Amino acid sequence: MAELQKHDYELDEQEEFYKQYLPLVNSDLDPVDVQVHSTDGLIGDLLLEFKPSIKDVNAVLFQAIKYLSHFRLNGQAVPSNILLISYDDGTAYYYDANAYLADIEKVYTRAASKDVTGQFVADDPKEIWHYSDSAVDEDSMIQLMKNAYKRDQDGNQQWVAVHIDSDNIIGWATTYYNENKGARKADFLGDDAITGEIRQPRKLKGRILPYTGKDNAAFQYIMDKLNDYVERADLGAFYTPMPYATKSNELVYDAIRRFQQSGNDDYIILDRCAGTGNLESTLNDDVPDDINDKDVLSHVIVNTYEFFEYKVLKQRLGDQVRNIIPPVANFTDGTVEGSDALSQNFVENPIIKKYIDNPKCTIIIYENPPFAETTSIEHQKRHSGKSSSKKWKYNYVTMQSKQELTGARSNDMSNVFIWSAFHYYLRQSTDSAIIFSPLKYWKLGEDWFKFKAEKAFAFNRKYFHAVRQMVNGCVLWVNETANSNDNGGEALKLSAYDIIDAEAPNYDTGELKVLNENIIAKRIHSNFSQSYYDETTELNDVIQKKEKPYPLHPDAIWSAFNGQEGRDKSLSVNAKYNSDIIGYLTAQASTFENDSSMTHLLRNTQYNGHGFHLRSDDYLTKLPMFAAGWWKAYRPNWWEIGVYYRSGDGKVQFETDVENGKLDQWLNRVLFYTCLENYNKIRSLEGSDGRWYYNELCLDDNKGKVDNPDDKSEPETLANQQLKDFLTNLNDDESKMYKLWQRILKEAKATNNYDKRLNYGIYQINDELNTSHKETNSRGKTTTVYDYPQLNGDLNTMRGLIKDYYHKYIMPNLFKYEFIK
Repeated sequence: MAELQKHDYELDEQEEFYKQYLPLVNSDLDPVDVQVHSTDGLIGDLLLEFKPSIKDVNAVLFQAIKYLSHFRLNGQAVPSNILLISYDDGTAYYYDANAYLADIEKVYTRAASKDVTGQFVADDPKEIWHYSDSAVDEDSMIQLMKNAYKRDQDGNQQWVAVHIDSDNIIGWATTYYNENKGARKADFLGDDAITGEIRQPRKLKGRILPYTGKDNAAFQYIMDKLNDYVERADLGAFYTPMPYATKSNELVYDAIRRFQQSGNDDYIILDRCAGTGNLESTLNDDVPDDINDKDVLSHVIVNTYEFFEYKVLKQRLGDQVRNIIPPVANFTDGTVEGSDALSQNFVENPIIKKYIDNPKCTIIIYENPPFAETTSIEHQKRHSGKSSSKKWKYNYVTMQSKQELTGARSNDMSNVFIWSAFHYYLRQSTDSAIIFSPLKYWKLGEDWFKFKAEKAFAFNRKYFHAVRQMVNGCVLWVNETANSNDNGGEALKLSAYDIIDAEAPNYDTGELKVLNENIIAKRIHSNFSQSYYDETTELNDVIQKKEKPYPLHPDAIWSAFNGQEGRDKSLSVNAKYNSDIIGYLTAQASTFENDSSMTHLLRNTQYNGHGFHLRSDDYLTKLPMFAAGWWKAYRPNWWEIGVYYRSGDGKVQFETDVENGKLDQWLNRVLFYTCLENYNKIRSLEGSDGRWYYNELCLDDNKGKVDNPDDKSEPETLANQQLKDFLTNLNDDESKMYKLWQRILKEAKATNNYDKRLNYGIYQINDELNTSHKETNSRGKTTTVYDYPQLNGDLNTMRGLIKDYYHKYIMPNLFKYEFIK
């Protein structure tokens, strides 16, 4: 029998136990191999839970069961064997987890170790082994572990097969798609007519029990979350949370009131992308007294493209609405034949067309259009922008929309849906559209979207099963041209509502909370590149043409996003060198959805372009674009993201006030901010072109010469030259920041990696000099330890001071001059 040493800490005792027994299971096993998934130990289908001394077996077993419940929710195989180790008295308790299936299938809201005492009564264990006193018991325990390991190696694990329900189906869908590349939603879900994985487990056999529900209605609120990624990208599926759907009903009733005043005989409410029908499901509840026909649903026509959503929609609303398109559907490739709203057949659908052609019928569009922007950062990360758009990007409606949705705007499916709503379905002034969508179509749509808004809400896009918190507008648009002073002309007023007391992924039980009833969005007429980019060519510029691969001995060099030379990058533009070029600024796009990928300040030509070179005679008036580009990084409210965009609309007033000297102090502040901001990724470095490059937009006067870094005869940076008077008249906030900078620089010079040939800005100090290493404490927890804690602390403090400085001194003029609008 092994003699186990006593330790002060539980983790040390785990290590001792594993050191003694894991080699008997397999000589190659280490503790880190089994201490996985936040458990004390997992060997195949055997879960181990350690305690120095088990005084309450019920509580410890309950903790283990909560771990297994967590596995179930995340689509992880649930171990069927549980071994509780009471280390100090050498006792092991062995349980069969199958006996506790009902407890495993409950949802626990707190951590596994919390609230375990007095909550649970265990059955008798299958075995109790006193492994420190009995060689037989010790061998039995070892055999349990060895057998579990062998089953794991052979692929014959014994899992607890769990039931599929709305709590765990997303986890199991994720597991299924990850393990079965190319599998589709139909393969996983199926229904009463199609045998999917959940009804007849094959790939997940032994891990899940067959789902016996007649249909998939139990999953109606999360149907979009069950799509495989290809389907999510192609369909652009998003669901509408019930609190927002119910709130939007108010706009529907407003549209119906317009019909009642029109003199028309009939109206229809058309939703071409109804999903499972959340938007319409409460239209007949609490209908206002002044709405004449209380059966609003009898005017609704719904359509959805995805087959399983169609099945739920038909069951849920099929006998209440006027029409569901098509009335009967057969399974094809996971979509419903005849329901592609972007096809010519749908536009000419006779069921809808008879209402469109009837001048005495009012048309109300009520939609949460699918969102699948093929140039979005999510698509770029998956390298799937082009491939995921094949099914819709060349459809009839999409191709027609390109006549007005010029450039990349037709890459956004929601733009195409919104354009087609007004182009094909709204014909008279009594028609209207209630649209759920980010506001981009209106903010950037002055040339094609010119309609009047009656009322608008700002909803949090997070609750639509989307990734980011930002505004999803819900606007009642009327089919009338807006004048500049009308709501929806040059400005749009919205009221912001959040959802509280709801848990993901089903937000339907939450409550609405009004946050701000006076949000004003404004149209954008020009972007930064149109108004402020200034790429000049001088006679003495040195041009290095792009090559593949990166040239060995270039005449000028390129920068990667991290500020280093981009030698491993695929080059898209030519590089340029001149002694008066001090940096390269990229300030792309108008929205703030992907701020980190759109604004870069680098020393040399950005390898993929999209920006312009900063020169010593014009850089100062260009830096507000850099400052504006990072607005989102300073934590604005969600109801501001999607309302405010980058803009070049204030150019005339800005340049006038610059010329008149009104902005001298503010421009110096923007430069001061830029020098101390970590997002400024200009580095000083030695280039492969044989030149030494220095950071002119920092406050470290340690420049050398372009051909000799040790020649410090002209060490002053351009920033320090510009700020010479400014730095002698700092206010209290600026003085605190400047003194902190001086201390940071002093600490940086004392680090081991400091290179006296270079000059340093905040970013380069943080990246190259603020080094760290990993340490493991007595409890086994690995932490990052900084080699220079004072330097690290001061850099963190600077980040906080920069944020405050930005809000107090930089941001007001960014809004005033419409760099942010």
